Formats: sequence, structure tokens, C-alpha cells
Amino acid sequence: MSTFERRARRVLPRVAAWASWACVLLLAACGNPSNPHSIGAEKTNTLFLGFQERSPKYLDPTASYSNNETPIVYSVYEPLYSYHYLKRPFTLTPKLAEEVAKPHYLDKDGKPLPDDAPAEQIAESVYDVHIKKGVMYAPHPCFAQDGQGHYLYHHLTRADVGDKRTPFDFAKSGTREVTADDFVYAVKRHATTRIIAPIFAVLSENIIGLKDYGELIKREDAKLLAGLPKDSLDKPFLDFRKWPLAGASAPDRYTFRLRVKGKYPQMKYWMAMTFFAPVPWEADAFYSQPGMAENGLSLNVWPVGTGPYMATVYEQDRRHVLERNPNFRGEPYPCHGMPGDKEKGLLDDCGKTMPFVDKIVFDNEKEKVPFKAKFIAGYYDIPEMERDDWGQQFLDDMNNSADVAKLYKERGFQIPRDVGATIWYVG
Repeated sequence: MSTFERRARRVLPRVAAWASWACVLLLAACGNPSNPHSIGAEKTNTLFLGFQERSPKYLDPTASYSNNETPIVYSVYEPLYSYHYLKRPFTLTPKLAEEVAKPHYLDKDGKPLPDDAPAEQIAESVYDVHIKKGVMYAPHPCFAQDGQGHYLYHHLTRADVGDKRTPFDFAKSGTREVTADDFVYAVKRHATTRIIAPIFAVLSENIIGLKDYGELIKREDAKLLAGLPKDSLDKPFLDFRKWPLAGASAPDRYTFRLRVKGKYPQMKYWMAMTFFAPVPWEADAFYSQPGMAENGLSLNVWPVGTGPYMATVYEQDRRHVLERNPNFRGEPYPCHGMPGDKEKGLLDDCGKTMPFVDKIVFDNEKEKVPFKAKFIAGYYDIPEMERDDWGQQFLDDMNNSADVAKLYKERGFQIPRDVGATIWYVG
């Protein structure tokens, strides 16, 4: 659920805007031939979205750091913390944690310090984060076991993988409960040499021992890859459980301990991102088997999380589908917000269990004019989830024509305004 943020400048001159609008009206009048969905899809409990860019490049929570990946990654994975949907300024709330943990401070001798100790006296901040019990992963073959507790799909050959290209091509699936060890494993994965890890440099400067851990992993991975062709897609399982990390540990099944250098209050905000979502070691083991990478089977394409949705369709640069995770515990819609939220109807769903929709469909629309026409015609619920320039374009349309403004009002268009920081780049 996102808002269209107002741009400070117009994106098209008036003449170009009118020309574009004329094309939109023409295409919108074409009727059903422009319908991108199957017959009857409008009767299902589905949210229809579009996207113009290429498919998300990274759905692995360790690697994902781009806006177009966010709608999928944050629907599949859950970090320790989140933000209250309605309160401003943004307020941290627990997600997979029981509460937002307060750090306790130690001096250079390891002795406890008071909460108001001067920053220069603090040698270490320790976060003991208590994890919610009973949180289950979405169904996935990496968890499937036989009656004796042996993993069914952890010792596959290339022939066993065959032509399987999705997790749903495997006959069995399973699940398990999230534990604190999964968060430890997730932190360790930032030292990986196998995929991009965009915040390793930041974390390694702040999490105790992570920089040296990265050097250790380089050496150990080199041993694993010795003798393999450099272009080989098949790489042995890099099992981070083998090597302890001083800065991340699990004192018990439901306590995740993070040790940070000095005083670093920003750490709690990193923990609200999917960089700190739990990662099951079983997923890494499963996807490391021969033939998996060649068939596009990886966490970058088929993520394994605890969130309200699971990825069920991945058609490169064409279509992505998320469907309700049957193992998701459900969350209540907030009952409190900002002044005026009740009048706007933003509290009408107070206490109702989320998520509200069963399926989310992302269709690729390469051309903007027909894309816009399909949205106006009602084929899409939101044009693009993570683009804020659409709102300004619709405002321009309304300002340029009373008829257009009337049409948009009749269609129930809402263009709420919000303040946010966004970076867009080309290249």
C-alpha cells in the first residue's frame, strides 16, 4: 500500500500532455482487447499491478536493495522490525521481534554502563532481540522430510533436478519454525562471496568481528571452489553455520544477540529492513545442488520467507505472481493513526486480519501510454507500486482539463500527498 507523491515540477509541456491524453482516450475506448488479464480475473480477490522496468534482479534478502524489488521482497520476507503504517513521524514497531529491543552498553572492560553513558565511554552495544514463537516459513521443498526426519531434496543429482524450474515442480514441500539461529545465519550471509551484498561494508564496520569473518569466508570458499571451472554455475554449499561470528549469536532458541561496536543508534533501522530477515540454511543447501542454478532455481528468483505472500510465478520481464502464504499467522490492521485518518476512512479496517487480498499480480507493460489507458479503464489497481511520478502526471491531466478531472473523480481516483526521500538513477 503506497501513495503517489507530488513532484515539484511538471514532467511534460502542456502540448505534449494533451497529445498523450488524446492517445490515452483512444486506447481506453478499445474495450476488452486491451484487457491484460484472463476472463473472470476481475471477480477474484486479486490486486493487479503493472511494472515498466525489467524484472527485479535480486529477490535474495541479502542482495536486494532496489526500489523495484521492494514490493515482492517485503511481501515474502519479514525483518525484525517494521514501521507503523499510519503514524508520522515514522515509528518502529516489532515485526518478527517481540518488541523493539533497547541496547545495553558495555565499556572497554566489558562492564555495564547506564543508558545515559557518554558515547565515548561505550565500547560495545548489545542487542538481545526476543523472537516471536510459532512463526513458520512458507511451504518449500527445501524443508521436506521423510518419516525418519531425513531431508528429501538435499542430496539431488543433476538428473534428479532434470527440467524442474520452480519449487512447485517438486512433489513434496515442508516448513519449520523460525528460530534465532536463522537471524544469525542471515547476518553471516552478508560476508558471502557468492552474491552481491550491498551493505556488507557498512555492517562490517559496526558489527563486531564481521570484517574478519568476511576474510575467513573468502578463504573457506576458495577451498570449496578449488579445481572447479571459474564459469561453473554449480558451487558447493557454503554453510555459514560452520564458522561462528562473535557479533551474532543465539543464546537460546528465541533470542538473537547482536553485538555492535560503540554506540550506533542507526542499527535498529537496519533491523527494519529485509537484510535482517531470517534465512533458513536449508534454502541455501537446496539451491546449491547441481543443476539448480542452470534452471534458474535460487533465492534471487524463488525466495523462501515468512511473510504474508509467497512467490508462485516468475516469468522474466513479463509477469510475477504472489499468492497468500498458507502458513502466515495474520496481522491486525492498525486501530490508531494520525489526526484526520478516521475521517479519511483509514481506520475503517481496524483490527481486521491482514492480508486482505489472496493474490498479487505484476504484469509488464512496456509502453506508457497504453499502460496508462489500461489503468484508467480499471484493469490495474495501481499503475506501479514504487514509482511516485504517476501521481504528478494525473494531477497535470486534471489541471489541464475539467472533463478529465471529472472523469478521474467519477473513477474514484485518489492522489494523496506524502513526503518522502527517493533516489532514481539511469544506467
